[in-house]
Amino acid sequence: MPCSLLAQNRTVIDSLKCSISDSSPSAKIESYNQLAWEYRKSFPDSTVFYSQQAIELSRNSPELVGQIVKSLNFKGVGHFYKGENLKAFDLYQQAKDSALLYGDSLQYGYSLNNIGRLFFNQGNYVSAYDNFFRALEVFKEINDSVSLSYGYKSLAELYQSQNNLKKALEMSLKTAEIRKTFNDPSGIISIYLEIADIYGQMENYNNSLKYFTQAYEVASKINDEANLAIIKLSIARMNTKRGQLRIALTNASEALEFASQANNVNLIIQVYSLLGEIHFYRNEYNQAKDYFLKVSGLATNNDITFEQDAYFYLSKIYEKGGDTQQAFEYFKKYHALKEKTENVNTAREIERLEARLELDVKETENQLLKQNEEAYKQVIQKQKAFNIALTATIILAIILLVIIWITANKRRQHNKILQLKNNKIEEQQKNITLKNKEIKAQNDELIIQNKELDDLNNEKDSLLNLVAHDMKAPFHRIKGLTELLRLSGLNEEQSQYVEMIRNNAKHGAYLINDLLDVNSMSAEKEEIITESLDLKKLLEETVSNFIVELTNKQIECKVEAEPGLQIRTNKNYLNRILENLVSNAVKFSDLESEITLRAGINKNDYWISIKDFGPGFTEEDKNSLFMKFKKLSAKPTGGESSNGLGLAIVKTLVDRLNGKINLDTEVGKHSEFTLYFPLIEK
Repeated sequence: MPCSLLAQNRTVIDSLKCSISDSSPSAKIESYNQLAWEYRKSFPDSTVFYSQQAIELSRNSPELVGQIVKSLNFKGVGHFYKGENLKAFDLYQQAKDSALLYGDSLQYGYSLNNIGRLFFNQGNYVSAYDNFFRALEVFKEINDSVSLSYGYKSLAELYQSQNNLKKALEMSLKTAEIRKTFNDPSGIISIYLEIADIYGQMENYNNSLKYFTQAYEVASKINDEANLAIIKLSIARMNTKRGQLRIALTNASEALEFASQANNVNLIIQVYSLLGEIHFYRNEYNQAKDYFLKVSGLATNNDITFEQDAYFYLSKIYEKGGDTQQAFEYFKKYHALKEKTENVNTAREIERLEARLELDVKETENQLLKQNEEAYKQVIQKQKAFNIALTATIILAIILLVIIWITANKRRQHNKILQLKNNKIEEQQKNITLKNKEIKAQNDELIIQNKELDDLNNEKDSLLNLVAHDMKAPFHRIKGLTELLRLSGLNEEQSQYVEMIRNNAKHGAYLINDLLDVNSMSAEKEEIITESLDLKKLLEETVSNFIVELTNKQIECKVEAEPGLQIRTNKNYLNRILENLVSNAVKFSDLESEITLRAGINKNDYWISIKDFGPGFTEEDKNSLFMKFKKLSAKPTGGESSNGLGLAIVKTLVDRLNGKINLDTEVGKHSEFTLYFPLIEK
């Protein structure tokens, strides 16, 4: 994805700071707000500080109190960029309520849009869409071009995250039409790149290249070297996916020149990584090695993905050159970074889910407060009606007293009637008061009980994940030590013992992974992050993970796929699916049998099949094939363990990748699982 540089307009900032001292209170508030906006990406703490200055000025000036709405929104933006989502949510809510109070439709729309972005970042797409749509309706009503552009852009990002490319393209094109009327080259470049990316995902490469070209023309006019590098890099990636490696090499070389002129190390690393991949696919291994070594030398903690890829390709290059020792060293570095990345991603996902839960709780609390507020308003209205009725009754009583004074014969009867009515009214009032107290007590008790249940559930999930994660690390270390022992020249008996230790450690790690997966299935789905993979190499890597088991059972495992087939998917999910299916095939295959892995690409999807010649599945097995903890009729042929979770995990992950899984089986003869996944472009 194109990366934008975080920069500030120093000229604007200096000008604003100079104008504050001599300004009127209203102008000071506006200057503070503009300073807050300029600092939002690089120094969000300054955004919070300056917006708070504007808030205090507004509160101290009754005639300017309406300007507080914009400042509340900007302060929320500052906390959002600091990652403090709950504080941002509270400030956006305050801004929304204040906008309604002071009749500021524009800031009301921005508050809704900001709340939508909070929900969008936490993966709550339904709430995000609701807020984005409501904000866009407000922007349309006031017909403000800048805010309309902002609203369409938000919806475009949401549709794109849901793979609704047609709607995403429609929103992005509307954004582009509006931005053309502004003097904002950076904004125009950004939306052109987004449109080009969407066309690329739709495999409409002609239109994709058209918008890349338009973005290039705008960037060239303002000599924006960083964006010129990004554009050329994006075109090179597109041509690499299409297999046009010669053109991609030219594009990447041009991107490197622009990135070097911009002195942007992050972009240089990305270009080096892509150049290495292109030379690797062209079998120019020496050139590829040089670029990957440059990536590993320049990469920092922020570039761990590129460093990880560099180690992986270096391992493959040395392996092809016959230097297995060096290949193994780079593979160990790759594996260490991969495990670190997975741990970081897991921690981030936990933080994201916790933040989403907190936001949902906040939203629920706000809705409950609003409901209580409405209830209190109704009670107040009833009380007012009651007071009016009571006043009318008193007036009526006075009139009756006058009449009674005139007509002594009817005095007693009217007094009794009035007394009865008053008593009844007082009794009703007492009953209403008692019922209100009971309702409030019940609501308080329900809130406490719900919180206790949430705390217990979160504690259970956290404890399970913590214990499982801590247990997984020793198994991986044991497995790694057995690999080192196998290379130390053991005799046959020692090798057998080491192999037994390795298998037990591997099975223990598999069981923990399965338990973690089952526990996570009840949680919200994580965002699907895709990457480009070579289909045949993926199958070969999967088979290599089971080389010991295949050798022990003398099973021949064939891989049938054309080389160079490129797909985009979530590598972790697809690896997990293949490992479970191949593991089952090995477990339930007889000695000296055969397993076949095949793959290919159709017009709209790619497919992978795993076929074994084991016992197959009965009709009863098929009815409970993907159920959790359900062991089927077939038994492992080599005494391996089976926990009944593998196929359930496979089905869940296939669904998350929008795929399908089919089974072709015959009892006693064979089983073949075939996976179908839609083709996607970045």
